[in-house]
Amino acid sequence: MRGMIKTATLVITAVVVSGTGAFATQSSPVLVDTGYRNRHWATVFTNEVSLRWNWSTNASRARLDIAGMNDSFATNFTTSASNYLWRVFPSDTPSAEDVYDLALTFYASDDAVVGAVTSKLAVVKGAFGAAAVNAVSNSPAWTKVRENVVLPYDAAWSALPTNAVTAELVIAKEGGAVQTNTFADVAGYFGWRLRHSGWGYGVFDLSLTFSGMTNEWAAVLERPLDGFMMKVR
Repeated sequence: MRGMIKTATLVITAVVVSGTGAFATQSSPVLVDTGYRNRHWATVFTNEVSLRWNWSTNASRARLDIAGMNDSFATNFTTSASNYLWRVFPSDTPSAEDVYDLALTFYASDDAVVGAVTSKLAVVKGAFGAAAVNAVSNSPAWTKVRENVVLPYDAAWSALPTNAVTAELVIAKEGGAVQTNTFADVAGYFGWRLRHSGWGYGVFDLSLTFSGMTNEWAAVLERPLDGFMMKVR
């Protein structure tokens, strides 16, 4: 992964005591991600994700809601649960990319909300082994979209230092609706739901900016009609 990911190698030295004295030995190196504002923490790398939390002391039950662009589900906890194994997709690799919003809400015995924790996780195919690469810069594949789209954003794409704290993505359909999406961070994923939405088909202008930066990333994407078109003369 590129962007704001910074890794350091941590070597733990263990002291082993034997009958003749003590000697030191090193463990295997462990990669530690020291950049907390990057897309690595929001990326799913396995089809089974262990979700962990601290149970609210005033809660008698909790509800976990997981909502993505392609599907969603909910499950309930009636005891002081502290973890849940989420099977994101059935196979070893995902068949579709998605961005999921996770919300765990705690309720008291009278159904009053006494706490909540949230998270956002993205499934991208590039995190599961080799990713397909299109090396043709002017290929039509770069500008065509048909399914729901996962859009990454990262202020570290700029070569200049930045103190940006927020990001903004504007999607404007030519001759149609305009949607402004503001993010409270500078690195992450946005799930652009195209299917079963009001966007329809056509040409879309996308622009990405970060607070305090003059750089702007722009793209033009086209969503063609499903199926094929035949002209008869």
